[in-house]
Amino acid sequence: MQKEKSIYSKTIEEIETSLFADRNKGLSFDDVKKRLEKNGENRLEEERNISMWRIFIRQFKSIVMLLLMAAAIASFFIGEIIEGFAVLVVILFTAILGLIMEYKAGKSIEALKKSVHREAKVIRNGEVSSISTRNLVCGDLVVLEEGDKIPADGRLVKTDELAVDESMLTGESDPVKKDIEVIDRDEKVDIGDCDNMVFMGSAVLKGNGKFIVTATGNDAEIGKISKMLKDTDTEATPLEKRLEQTGRYLIVLTLVITGIVGVIGYFTGKPLEEMLKTSTALAIAAVPEGLPVAATITLAIGMNRMVKKKALVKNLPAVETLGSATVFCTDKTGTLTENEMTLQRISIDNRDINITGTGYKPEGEFRENEEKINPNQDDAVSLLLKTGILCSDAVLKEKADDEWEMIGDPTEGALVVAARKAGFKKQDLEEVYDRQDEIPFDSERKFMAVHYKDLKNNNNELFLKGSPDVVLEMCDKVYQDNKVVSLSQERKQELKSENKHLAKESFRVLALAYKGEEVNNDGALESEIENEMIFLGLVGIMDPPREDIKESVEIASKAGIRTIMLTGDQQETAIGIAKNIGIEFNEKKLLKDTAISDLSTESLEENLKENSIYSKVTPKDKLSIVTALKNSNEIVAMTGDGVNDAPALKKADIGVAMGIRGTTVAKEASDMILLNDRFSTIVEAVRQGRVIFDNIRKFIHYLISCNLSEILFIFLSIIFRVPVPLIALQILWLNVVTGVFPALAMAYEVPEKGVMSNSPRNPDDPIITNRYKSLITSQGFIIAIGPLIAYLLSLHQGIDISEARTIGFMTLAMVHLLQVFNVRRKNGLGFDKTIFQNPYLIGALALTFALQIVAIYTPMLQKILGTVGLSLYMWAYVVIGALIPMIIIQANAIIQMKRRK
Repeated sequence: MQKEKSIYSKTIEEIETSLFADRNKGLSFDDVKKRLEKNGENRLEEERNISMWRIFIRQFKSIVMLLLMAAAIASFFIGEIIEGFAVLVVILFTAILGLIMEYKAGKSIEALKKSVHREAKVIRNGEVSSISTRNLVCGDLVVLEEGDKIPADGRLVKTDELAVDESMLTGESDPVKKDIEVIDRDEKVDIGDCDNMVFMGSAVLKGNGKFIVTATGNDAEIGKISKMLKDTDTEATPLEKRLEQTGRYLIVLTLVITGIVGVIGYFTGKPLEEMLKTSTALAIAAVPEGLPVAATITLAIGMNRMVKKKALVKNLPAVETLGSATVFCTDKTGTLTENEMTLQRISIDNRDINITGTGYKPEGEFRENEEKINPNQDDAVSLLLKTGILCSDAVLKEKADDEWEMIGDPTEGALVVAARKAGFKKQDLEEVYDRQDEIPFDSERKFMAVHYKDLKNNNNELFLKGSPDVVLEMCDKVYQDNKVVSLSQERKQELKSENKHLAKESFRVLALAYKGEEVNNDGALESEIENEMIFLGLVGIMDPPREDIKESVEIASKAGIRTIMLTGDQQETAIGIAKNIGIEFNEKKLLKDTAISDLSTESLEENLKENSIYSKVTPKDKLSIVTALKNSNEIVAMTGDGVNDAPALKKADIGVAMGIRGTTVAKEASDMILLNDRFSTIVEAVRQGRVIFDNIRKFIHYLISCNLSEILFIFLSIIFRVPVPLIALQILWLNVVTGVFPALAMAYEVPEKGVMSNSPRNPDDPIITNRYKSLITSQGFIIAIGPLIAYLLSLHQGIDISEARTIGFMTLAMVHLLQVFNVRRKNGLGFDKTIFQNPYLIGALALTFALQIVAIYTPMLQKILGTVGLSLYMWAYVVIGALIPMIIIQANAIIQMKRRK
């Protein structure tokens, strides 16, 4: 694919002229408004809307529907026209219900995905701000930083070690280094060779830069590709496959029973036509019509509940996996802490200075020995603060109602706010200092360096910030007593001790350094900072733990989930935070001077069994830790926010990206996004994941036990050599009315009392374990006993077969409704106050009972279903037959509860 020559071959000045753009100040707000109205939003052509027709057709592909269609054909074959049409009506009803639920769930998931808005950093009217990528227009000036997803096509106007991943467009996995040089060639240039351009959808791997937008939406290169894409069917999730397996298991069981019934009927002299009707009835009884519908709506409800708790789950398998998590590997800053970094301490020239105020509001005082000082009149403090603000990319903006917004890295923001408290404004300084070159901070180097031209004095100056150990090695001088002196080894050790002291108080410690007159204007920045830097001082930045974090860590621990802290901070800082929030660790197992990369996989696996704190962690270390944990059969949830975290997020069983500070690359590599960046949200997501799985298991338990009772009811009546107690239409009615509505209502069941007190479940376990199979089988048999007794007693009393069948039909319906209370609580009786917390269930039970009354007292339904109105004394059979199974099952539950206690 080729890019038009007019873009990459033009100079920056020509681009500015053609787009009426400005490489320094960006567009005006009026220009943006006009262009947005004229050209529309910056978004790709929407994917084809969810097709209701395609979803409807898909409903007929399941084995459940195929069996029903076979039953309808069999009914027509034996001359039961009404039954055949009734089965077709049920098929249509089931398909429509599945269509409605699946369509709603699809729309719900679409809405959830759209709730995470991508943002871009732009310069408009000379000011930096974050906006939705949809509001970008041609001519906009966009700022790029490491980890950003590029929001539009554009011509670069500034680069600093900028490297971009364009593999999604070119197929080449190697990073592409970018520059601003004009490409002057006669032949057309491929995308991969457009080094002075960036393209929508690619990702910034390293460095930073600025570009002028030249194409948005469908006019962008990726937009052209998207027009050629065709919709593909979504692969079934593991849960959907397990549900299908469950349905197949039940159907195979039914076919076996049907075959046995047919053989028994043949040898007992039953007419062939009657046995065909019976077999058809058994086949219909086996079909769990509500199973796929209930599963779909349960997942949709659960995902909606999660997003209300600020957790956006991107795919359904993650919902299952959440309930199995055994380890949380979490960042410290912004997840365990408030992510409102505040510079509170300055250690400079053997002095200890405290700064009051918290958060991003630039209000506070500088105090030394409890006395207020003026930092503007203190050369050492002023130089340190100026270094901090110039050696950062964060921007502090005042919003309405005295609110302040920080755009950029929170740690850099703390430096900017502290300088603002002293009266230094970044905008004012940048009018005097012109940035010439920089080395952006990254997790490997652990420092950032910037080269400025002092326009006022015509000097070149370097400013450096980073990890104290790294910065100290670059310095051979120190600012002391308002002059520059040699930095002795003894003084270095004193500074290292002060660094450890601050870290033990839970401060994130940065060192700042400077270089002035001796800067070589023609020299490379890397060589200039290798030595001869002037050490200025240490700053202690505090990010306090979140208020709810201690409780969340405790809840996770009780749920059998271990919390491991991974931080780029020093070990002393990490230990201080861990002690405050309750993360248990073995101090003897902490890695001191040994890097994670120096350990073998086996050694790291052993260390992870007892160690829960890892400091100075790099993105590569995170990947090693996830790999080691998975080798130990742990189910790992890993948090991340940077572009380099993507491999670890993908490797983890559940990748969790930060929704606020996370890069787009991290979000796309993850399974779940925390919309508020809080650790407590992960814990809540696990809780919701467990609830979802519990509710799925409950309605499967309910549906299969009820369907099995119908099969056994018919089977036992044949054994007793009495007329078949239910006709096919009555079974269809029971399956649709008493099956679907209560099962759907169970999707709204409230959590079990001990949902976060149990150990994580094994993700390899089937939905219906052997224990549940035994329980379902025994309960299915007990449920069938009640209606059978009522039916046999009514026949024994000489009651007409139509009336006896109606008694059996009504008794079975009532037993099914009561079965709800046997399955809705795993640990306890279903007749508790929690039922009032699920009004949908109460409504479903009331509706089902009302429909049963209509079925036996309405002339039209009497004719279709073969029912008759029951007299008062006949209701006695129904009540007795319904209560017997309930009493047996509940009595057994009480006995089991007492045994457990």
